[in-house]
Amino acid sequence: MVKGIVIAVAAVAGLLWGAILAPSALDADEADYRILHDAAYAHYREAVFHGRTGNTAVAALALDDFIVKWSSLIERFGDSPPVEYAADSGWKDTLRDILARAETGLTALDADDPDAARDAIDPIRAILGDLRRRNNVVTYSDHVDRLSAAMDVLARYRREVKDLRDASVVAMVREQATIVAAMFEKCRSEATPEVAVNPEFTRLVDGADASMGKLLESLETNDLLLFRIGIGELRSYERIMFMRFG
Repeated sequence: MVKGIVIAVAAVAGLLWGAILAPSALDADEADYRILHDAAYAHYREAVFHGRTGNTAVAALALDDFIVKWSSLIERFGDSPPVEYAADSGWKDTLRDILARAETGLTALDADDPDAARDAIDPIRAILGDLRRRNNVVTYSDHVDRLSAAMDVLARYRREVKDLRDASVVAMVREQATIVAAMFEKCRSEATPEVAVNPEFTRLVDGADASMGKLLESLETNDLLLFRIGIGELRSYERIMFMRFG
């Protein structure tokens, strides 16, 4: 009975979150901005993902699409931000900085210089996160960003940890793994109803849960190979989460 109540409450909360983010529940300008932003940002995430995997041709196509859509966003909102950003004195400069970085990145990709492209476009994610924070705006991207930040720390242990027989090392890894697990769960619980039932999303979060199980098992058995496999898989799931749903 209690379990049923919890599930029902969680379902209602998910519906409410979806309603909060749905364009119909927003001011018209805010809704238009989020539609344009999300359409552009999806291409940015693709560009970052494919740039990491060395698929520079696909990354360039995605970045070109981002530039086109971000330019449309600037044309629509550069001089008249939606109400949630109306008080931001750096609004226009921030939008233009993002566009300039994307254009620099595309030029670098066209010149077959992926390192320069990453230097140009990787900060865009943090710039957008800062734009939201300083205007007290929270979106699903913020949950994914926190997951990625936590995963950055855990991923370093994959290279740095050489011996799982050290209790202090195991405690350190376990603590960070707990944070990563909580961030994956946050991404699951805060997903809109439409995303939550997406089979790809379900496979992703279930796969991350299984990989976390491998990591925790490795800490119990001192299995360094399983340890590295678990963290490597979690890193992959986190990056896919960003590309597809971030």
